[in-house]
Amino acid sequence: MSKATLLSSLAFFVAVSPLMAQTKRIPVAFSAVSATQAALYVTKEAGLFEKHGLSVDLVYVSSGSKVAQALMAREFPVALAGGAIVNANLAGGDLAIVGGVVNVPSFYLLVQPSVKRVEDLKGKAIGITRYGSSTDYTVRFYLKKSGLEPDREVKILQMGGQPEILAATQAGVIQGGVFSAPADYKARKFGFVQLADMSKIGLDYPTTSLVSTRSYIKMDPATVKNFLIAYSEGVSRLFRDKEFTMKVTGKYTRTDDREILAAAYSFSTNFIEKTPRLPYKAIETILAQTAETDPKAKGHKAEEFIDPTFYNELEKSGFFKSLGW
Repeated sequence: MSKATLLSSLAFFVAVSPLMAQTKRIPVAFSAVSATQAALYVTKEAGLFEKHGLSVDLVYVSSGSKVAQALMAREFPVALAGGAIVNANLAGGDLAIVGGVVNVPSFYLLVQPSVKRVEDLKGKAIGITRYGSSTDYTVRFYLKKSGLEPDREVKILQMGGQPEILAATQAGVIQGGVFSAPADYKARKFGFVQLADMSKIGLDYPTTSLVSTRSYIKMDPATVKNFLIAYSEGVSRLFRDKEFTMKVTGKYTRTDDREILAAAYSFSTNFIEKTPRLPYKAIETILAQTAETDPKAKGHKAEEFIDPTFYNELEKSGFFKSLGW
């Protein structure tokens, strides 16, 4: 090796080794194969986590309640989770939302064509992902608001996930289901029709949030902040690069059908927050509803479930404005 080549190699090593030394590998959980998670997929595939010193392994966990349990067990330092964190904290957890992903119910209630009105659901069954999940909470809210009693007048059956809800509707096990994209597109293709857009029923709900634990935030605040920065850049990429987002969504949802992916992209840009706005009102909604059956929820405030430190720092610094929002 020539002296020049050796010097060049050493220079390259010196240049990259600090970055490599700073890169931290972490597992991150997400609980739905859905367009609501698309910004996370984009952040990962665009290399934005690495840009901010993180090597992220995405791990699918089948429900929000399981994600909350895994966070408390220290299996994940950061995760995407839903309203299940409220019950987890009421039971003694130390979970904290650091950013909002989707702050309204991002679902459609799709039913058999014979169901023309919500009253027609009497005696029928609706599929959700899991009991205690955002799909469960949302459909129960909708039914009660419409004057129907969940479980007694309308059966609520847990299927496991969006693909399972779709399979159960096709098999006739249920007469309707709570869908997000891209499963809703497939259900429509099979002839199911929309009875309700859950984002329009007057409910604020933390369908998906960026969550950590207060103990981890205290131990390693830089990792949580860098995760939020990278994710926010991923959201910006999502809104500005339709083709890349469709490709990435296709990879994670295992489809290359452009019609499905275009519908999923429209869904993503309709529901995902452009900045990770903190879901104070959405948490208050859950606390009020939970307090009806669980006295432990009474007297609690949304602030107890949210750590605004990093979001406020980024907003004050002009970071979100630098992304064009």
